Amino acid sequence: MATDSRKTLFRKRNILGTALIAGIGMGVYLGQFKGFGLGGGSQFGLGLSDGETQATIESPAGAIKPLDIKPVDIKPLDPENSVTPQDVSDVVRVLIDDRKFKLKSEISGAEIPVDLKKLIELIQQAPGDEDGLRVRIYRTTTSRASAEESLKQELTAAGIDETAIFWVPPPVK
Repeated sequence: MATDSRKTLFRKRNILGTALIAGIGMGVYLGQFKGFGLGGGSQFGLGLSDGETQATIESPAGAIKPLDIKPVDIKPLDPENSVTPQDVSDVVRVLIDDRKFKLKSEISGAEIPVDLKKLIELIQQAPGDEDGLRVRIYRTTTSRASAEESLKQELTAAGIDETAIFWVPPPVK
């Protein structure tokens, strides 16, 4: 009786093993040659079959087509004329990068190059916040001490009080 249960167990194990191997083999075959499964394609994309082209896919009304995009002329920034009143708020935010000064816009987050003379004019025109600050000065790790000193001298010469200037302690970037 013990031998009969072993034979039955042996048969079930062989049948299940054979079915498992046959299933895996069938899946590989269908995946490689018949297009069933993960696709078997060598390209990424929209899932188009070989005979189907991009033009046959219907797009919703008003969708942007590649021909609707028109090139735009990009003009280089002029440091003298690039500063707009929208870029300056109550407190002027200045970034010293190497030996250059950049105006940090609160609205767009852009860094607009500006010369020292124009920067001093903007700081003088700034009304300041409720604490009396008119300028916040940020420095990069590559800022030069000579640029900082020239800015300090120009601010002092313009009559801007030291209490209206905030030097942000740790360098940015």
